[in-house]
Parts: sequence; C-alpha cells; structure tokens
Amino acid sequence: MRSRLQRFESTAAPTSSGAVTLVIYEWRESQPGTLAWVFPSLAAALRAVRAMRNALRWLIVRGKRAVDAEVDVGALRRSGGVVIERVV
Repeated sequence: MRSRLQRFESTAAPTSSGAVTLVIYEWRESQPGTLAWVFPSLAAALRAVRAMRNALRWLIVRGKRAVDAEVDVGALRRSGGVVIERVV
C-alpha cells in the first residue's frame, strides 16, 4: 500500500502547483459533449469535478490543453500526462 501512495505522490507532486486541465467526456443524464477547463492546481480541479455531480467519466492532465469535442482520450492517456482518471 505504501508503494502505491508514494508512486501517486511522485506523479502528482509536480502538478499540485502547476496548471492542469480537467476533461469530462461522459455525463450522467444530460450529454453536453466533451468539456474541458484549465485550473491552477490539481486540488482546484478535483474540487470542481466533485461539484459536477453529473460528470461520469473524466480525467485530469498536466498543463493547459486545448480540447475540442473530438478529443481522443486514448491519445491523452498515451501522452503520459494523465494525473487522475475516473472511469465508471
């Protein structure tokens, strides 16, 4: 258990003070499409996604990303910039 926590901390630590992009690509009930927002920190992005109770599948990537409706979630994963992802 400790090694998992250390890996998460080492991955998340550089992002905790830098900008991240929250990408929500699946919603419960309404389907507004893929939406993305830039936040100043990982903590701010997590607070925002918790407030959006209808966000079903989402991910947070390092840095500021321009994301359109045709976002390739697989490409974001392959880029190695995904910090946290929620897949239901």
